[in-house]
Amino acid sequence: MLWWLELLAQYATATGLAVLCIFVFWAFSLAFGRAYMKLLSGLLAAALLLIAALPHGVDFALGNHLAPGDTSALLLFIADACGVITAVLVASFFFNPERLLDEA
Repeated sequence: MLWWLELLAQYATATGLAVLCIFVFWAFSLAFGRAYMKLLSGLLAAALLLIAALPHGVDFALGNHLAPGDTSALLLFIADACGVITAVLVASFFFNPERLLDEA
């Protein structure tokens, strides 16, 4: 597979998973209201960190697949992290905490 196509696929996958996690967070926060907001926020943060760091971030940190001159693990880790960052930035344009608390 072409290296840039693999990076693009990894970026799209990470972005999609992060958006799905954010939508699930919004749905649960609307369903359960303010009572579980801190717990849900912590679970969302943990899920986004897992999407950004696993498995390519761990591979890069441990150096399992890192041969001299091979930067594929680093590039895939960067693609994962950029996908999560993109999803959070896009979601922040649609997120209004006041409306969320009004509906709860």
